[in-house]
Amino acid sequence: MNLAIAATTAAVIVVIAMAIEAPFALGTGVAVLVGAIAVIYFRGYLIPGTPSLTKRYFPARVLTLFDKAPARAEWVDGDPQSILLEIGVVVDDPLADDLALEPTFADEWRRSIDVHGADDVMVKQRLGWLADVDPTTLELEARPYSFVVRSDGVHLANWPSRAACVADAAAAMAFSECDPDWDRRPLSLRTDLLGVLRLFLERCPACDGSVALSQDVVESCCRTRNVVAATCLECDARLFEVDVDPDVLATE
Repeated sequence: MNLAIAATTAAVIVVIAMAIEAPFALGTGVAVLVGAIAVIYFRGYLIPGTPSLTKRYFPARVLTLFDKAPARAEWVDGDPQSILLEIGVVVDDPLADDLALEPTFADEWRRSIDVHGADDVMVKQRLGWLADVDPTTLELEARPYSFVVRSDGVHLANWPSRAACVADAAAAMAFSECDPDWDRRPLSLRTDLLGVLRLFLERCPACDGSVALSQDVVESCCRTRNVVAATCLECDARLFEVDVDPDVLATE
């Protein structure tokens, strides 16, 4: 809707400018269109009030076509937490009365994060190995609220931040060496396992700041979502985000 309004406005400007024989009529229209598209890209919309209007009046089936919310995970090969406990990279911590990373694995992961953190080439190599694609075809793009990876221009995956992507790339090799069934697991489950591991990060891969787990409400261009999120308290990098049922939050 916003793109259509932007294109129509630019076209009207060109027609009016040509009618009064103004110089650079076409260039002015193009500049208006490019500026409007830039606003939509970075802000999410052009016309003030668009999010409120769409959330209130558009049916859910229409909003779903435009919403960028991640799909809810469907476990193909068992519950990830159970798998992580079975492999031994996550253990019960009697002192904290909670689950935690196994210390040896945690140290190895931290060293791997330090190596990958400042080297996009290594990140591409590890992601290429993980997805079985040529790492030289990978393109990394940091967006305002996501970190996107493409292969030959085709969308491959996205993370909530570069720090989250680095964490998964750094964990992939160490985790595969601990998991005897790694080669037979589907890619979707491998990435789910790596993603769940990020829940146990206590330090941010980007700045080494403290990571906190919290409930949050995330707004997209079309709707609001209740999520549980792990976020760095120093650089605000989002490391993990998963949709949760608001009814579950209310009762638990």
